[in-house]
Amino acid sequence: MRGRQRQVLALLAGCCLLLLTGFVAAAVPAAERVATDDLGGQRLDEALDRSLTFLRTIDPAASYRVGDRSIPVRQLIRSLLHLQHLVAAHPAPEALARAINRDYDIIRGNALPGTTAGRMRITGYYQPIFAGSLDRQPPYVHPLYRVPDDLLIRRNQGKKEVLGRRTNGAVVPYWTRREIERDGPLLGRELVWLKEPFDAFVLHIQGSGIIRLPDGSRRGVHYAISNGRPYRSVGAFMVATGRMRLADVTMASLRRYIERHPGERDLILHHNDSFIFFEWCEPGPAIGSLGQPLTPGRSVAADHKWYPPGSLVYVDSRRPIMTAAGEVGKWQSLRRLATVQDTGSALTGPNRLDIFWGTGEQAGMEAGQMKEAGAAYLLLLREGAGK
Repeated sequence: MRGRQRQVLALLAGCCLLLLTGFVAAAVPAAERVATDDLGGQRLDEALDRSLTFLRTIDPAASYRVGDRSIPVRQLIRSLLHLQHLVAAHPAPEALARAINRDYDIIRGNALPGTTAGRMRITGYYQPIFAGSLDRQPPYVHPLYRVPDDLLIRRNQGKKEVLGRRTNGAVVPYWTRREIERDGPLLGRELVWLKEPFDAFVLHIQGSGIIRLPDGSRRGVHYAISNGRPYRSVGAFMVATGRMRLADVTMASLRRYIERHPGERDLILHHNDSFIFFEWCEPGPAIGSLGQPLTPGRSVAADHKWYPPGSLVYVDSRRPIMTAAGEVGKWQSLRRLATVQDTGSALTGPNRLDIFWGTGEQAGMEAGQMKEAGAAYLLLLREGAGK
């Protein structure tokens, strides 16, 4: 999804992704072994199936390069299949953890040779639902845009790469968010109109969403491509300019701040030069960069240079448990198996991971609170295991 600023971002982009800066300390395992909190379950099996569907479209002899290690696609497939076999027996959590620790190499993502030292930051993203209109009519006056005709794109190793736009015979960077929204160079390329400018900004961050039209019907929107400009964190801007404390930065708090200070809206949102263009999709589950539906709590977005697409990961952090009033009631341990099914332009390096929480307001509240320390581990089936 990030979709979300996903490089499909996200893309989707979504991926993810990612207004937040800094993180709150959380316990991480003392040794590179999985714990027993929430390892199995039906949702995990769904996520494994979808990663296998993707990986089976790739030559099994192909490999992903991670640090100084080459990881064959066939090893990723075997790792997922063996876990499915283990989970199918419905073992007790302790027994499943023992089997995983016995059969898998458990490799901390940011400890591989060639990785960048640093502390892991784990965030969340979701698929929002917003009211919108196919026609510009008050209060629907804030557009999402289609891919513009003058955006220059080339394919580089199968991926879309934005080159910019051509002017006076030269290629220059594409318009920034500020230029697009202030000067209107894309008039006539509107896809849909929303009520709130922050709704549009949220969709740019999350990478996909569902639009509820005035007649009650729904349509999905999905990341198509970005303007090629680098992502800049609005949350970091709020902290650096003294508008908010780091601990208070969430998606909800940013929305409230802008509602209370409308004169600062453009200054804040235009800090991020990156801009997303959308296309229609079915209004169903969020789709990640593998082209597969994302599974809430089991699909994660990461930099595919360090966490191969479709790979099996173990996440150790904590999660918020929200009250009916939308406040954090308590924090709970988050130790679970997941699979990498998305990416995002704000997810660079081995120290970032974004967990997909689902669709709608409740998922958005949880995702907006996630800015946690933690650890992420690649799980690779050992040679000879599972035979």
